[in-house]
Amino acid sequence: MMSMRLLPVLAALLGSLLSAPSARAQVPVVAIESGELTGAVDDGIVRFLGIPYAAPPVGDRRWAAPEAPLPWTGRRTANSYGPGCVQAITPDGFGPWTREYVAPPPVSEDCLTLNIWAPANPDGKPLPVMVWIHGGAFMSGSNAVPIYDGAELARQGIIVVSINYRLGVFGFAAFHDLAGDPGGGTNFALQDMIAALRWTRRNIGRFGGDPAQVTIAGQSAGAMAVHMLLLSPPADGLFARAIAQSGIVEVPLPERGEADRRGADLLARARLSDVAALRRLSADRLAALLDAGPLAGAGDVGGMPLLGPVVDGSILPAQVAAMEAAGRRRAVPVLVGLNADEGVLNPAYFHTTAAEVRARATRMAGETGTDVLLAGDPLDSEAAILATGRKLTRRYGLASLADWARAHRAPAFAYYFTHAEPGPGSDLFGAFHSAEIPYAFNSLNAAPDRPFTDRDRDIAATMSKYWANFVKHGDPNGPGLPTWPAFAGMASNIMELGTNFAPWRADREKLDRLLDRLPHGPGRSVFGIDSFAETPRDR
Repeated sequence: MMSMRLLPVLAALLGSLLSAPSARAQVPVVAIESGELTGAVDDGIVRFLGIPYAAPPVGDRRWAAPEAPLPWTGRRTANSYGPGCVQAITPDGFGPWTREYVAPPPVSEDCLTLNIWAPANPDGKPLPVMVWIHGGAFMSGSNAVPIYDGAELARQGIIVVSINYRLGVFGFAAFHDLAGDPGGGTNFALQDMIAALRWTRRNIGRFGGDPAQVTIAGQSAGAMAVHMLLLSPPADGLFARAIAQSGIVEVPLPERGEADRRGADLLARARLSDVAALRRLSADRLAALLDAGPLAGAGDVGGMPLLGPVVDGSILPAQVAAMEAAGRRRAVPVLVGLNADEGVLNPAYFHTTAAEVRARATRMAGETGTDVLLAGDPLDSEAAILATGRKLTRRYGLASLADWARAHRAPAFAYYFTHAEPGPGSDLFGAFHSAEIPYAFNSLNAAPDRPFTDRDRDIAATMSKYWANFVKHGDPNGPGLPTWPAFAGMASNIMELGTNFAPWRADREKLDRLLDRLPHGPGRSVFGIDSFAETPRDR
C-alpha cells in the first residue's frame, strides 16, 4: 500500500500541468483556463508559442478593452509564433537593426498572444517569471523578434513570457464616443499589457511559475511601458519587480482631449460619422488612411510624430513626471539602464556643428555651466565636434538615469552598456539603442552572420546571469559575478556592462552638474536633450 505521506507529493506531480515529455512523444501538454495546449521541448527547455491571452480585438472589439480569450475544444498546438500586431514590416532590418532585431511577417489584428519558455525538469518549486514587453516606439515590434528567444534565460531557472500588444492607431486611437468605456476608451496597448499580466497571474502556475514572483521587463517603448505600469493603478499587485532598458523618456504625453483629435481625424479621413462604421473597415483600409500623414493629436519625440500613450484619467491618471513627483511610483526592486549610443535615433548624432553642440551644452548646463561641461572636449575639427556632441548625449542620458534611480524608494540597480556588437556598421553605431538585448537574453545565436567572439559570448553569459538573478531575487548579484552595487544616489553607482564590468567612474563632476540642473530642464531622457522639442522650463 502507498504511504499516506506520498499522496500529497503524487497529487502535486499529477496537478502540475507542465507535464514532463514522455520518452516516446516528447510533447508537453498543459491545461489552462481556455483549454489544453501542446508545446515542444528542445534541449531541456519547454516552449509554448502563440497562446491567446485575450479575445481577438477585431470587429466590435477593435478599440475596446481586451476581453477574456475564447475557449477551444481538444488540444491546441502551441509550437509556432502568432502573427505580430498590424504595422509596417521591414523584415531585412534598417540602420543598425539587422533582421534579428525586427518583427517578422505576418501581421494581423488577431495578435494578442504570448509565448512561454520554461525548464523541462523543474525541481518542484514554483519558478520566478519574467514578462517581456517588446519595443518599437509603440508603432512596431512583436514577441517573435528572434533576439527575444527566452530559452537561455529559462535555462537558468526562470520562466520567460513574451507578449504582443496592439500598436499605432489600433493601440492608441481615442474617440469621444468611447470615453465611458472600461479603461477610458484609449491606451488599448497598455490595457493589453495589463490583461497579459492578469492572464499570467491566473495561468502561470500551470507551467510551473510563481504568480507572486513576476518581473515585468521591457526595452525602449517596452521600457517606457514598464515605467507607466509602475504608476498605473490597474497594474497594482500584478508584478513584484521591474526591468526597464532604455526607457526613461519623460516627454509630455498628449492629454485625453488631444487624443480624441486622433479619432476625429481618422473619422474625417474615412468620411464616416461614428466608431461603429470605422470598426467595419478592414485593417488594410484603416492603415491606408494614415498615408495622408500623421494624425492630429499625435505625440512628439524629437520632432517625430508618434501614436502612443495618452493621459486618460484611468490607466494613466496624470502625466508621468507629475505622478512621479507625487511619489506614486511603486516601491519594487528595479533594474534600469541605457546604452552608450542611444543617440543613434537622432540625426544630430551623426551630423552637427560646433554652434549646435555649444547650444546643446548651454541648454543642458546653463550659461555659467557651459564651459565646465565642454572642458577638455575640443570643437576644433569635424571629428572632434561629432565626438563632443556624442559625449553630451551620453552625459544627459547618464544624468537622467541617475536622477530617476535616486528618486526610487526601493532597491535600484542602474547600468550603462558600452559594448559595440560586431557586425555591419559596428564602428559607426557603437553600443546602439537595443544592442544590449541579445546579451541580456544570451540569444547571440539569433544572428549567425555576426562575427561574435569568445568575448561576446562571455559578456552574454555574464549579463544573462545578472538578469536571471534579478528575476529570482530582485538583486542581479550572484556567485562568480563582478559585484554590482545598488544605486545609492551618485552617478558613480551606475554599473558599466559590456566593455568592462565595474562601476562607472568617468565624468563625475560633469554628471553632478547635470544632476543639479535636471529638475529645471525639460525632463529626463536617455536619448539626450535633443529628444525634447520644446525649450527648457521649470518642471
